[in-house]
Amino acid sequence: MAKEWKKGFVEGLSQRMKGSGVVGIADVGRLPSKQMQAIRRGLRGKAEIKVVKRSLLKRALEMAGLELLTNYVAQQPALITSELDAFELFREVKNMRSQAPAKPGMTATRDVVIKQGGTGLPPGPAIGDLQAAGIPARIEKGQIVVSKDHVILKAGDVVTPEISNALAKLDMKPFELGLEVTAILDRGVLFERDVLDIDIEEFRNRFATASAEAFALAKNTGYPVKEVLGIILSEMAMQAKSLALFIDWVSGETVKEILSKANAQALSLKKVGGV
Repeated sequence: MAKEWKKGFVEGLSQRMKGSGVVGIADVGRLPSKQMQAIRRGLRGKAEIKVVKRSLLKRALEMAGLELLTNYVAQQPALITSELDAFELFREVKNMRSQAPAKPGMTATRDVVIKQGGTGLPPGPAIGDLQAAGIPARIEKGQIVVSKDHVILKAGDVVTPEISNALAKLDMKPFELGLEVTAILDRGVLFERDVLDIDIEEFRNRFATASAEAFALAKNTGYPVKEVLGIILSEMAMQAKSLALFIDWVSGETVKEILSKANAQALSLKKVGGV
């Protein structure tokens, strides 16, 4: 019975993936069920998430012909199916992350720095808790002060009870709770996390700068692309007209100005002759 259930379950997952334009793999890790439910609600109508046993998910991926994703299946994986493009889906999942306190045993994904200055904590036992975690703390002007910037955790460090206690005293929540997307297959194209995790505003600014620089280069070198061709032709026409007026070359564009200039010169000569 169990074998038949697993077979049906895997076939169902396979069909779900085949019917989706975008398939993602995420790592649930130590994400509490409360946060998982919140993520599911937040993505309702945009994506479906299903936590699956690693072995069953790999089997379903192979059955669906999506072997490319099997190398990205974490120890505690979740399957994400959606019709959003890969980058939009990644942003949606990332935006569902929430701040969390450091608990013993957690591994830091980035450096955590305690900044120099007042903590707002009154003198008392708390200073011992901070010092036990290696934080350079002292009493100053009626409060506990951190003497200098201190890296309490480096990326990859495991949180100890002392560090957890000290960060709690400082009311710091340096961790984020959420799904860790490992890879997304978007209509046959594989995107890894490092490619998906980009700063959209920075990317837009870079693109705008590159576009402006390319426009200026094409204009200044006279490169005839459609974006600058009108400006180049307009400038060339103005330069040609200026040259024609300078040498009194009569054309449909210059005849009025040349006659006007000749008339002004004639009047000037007449006035001089009259004097």
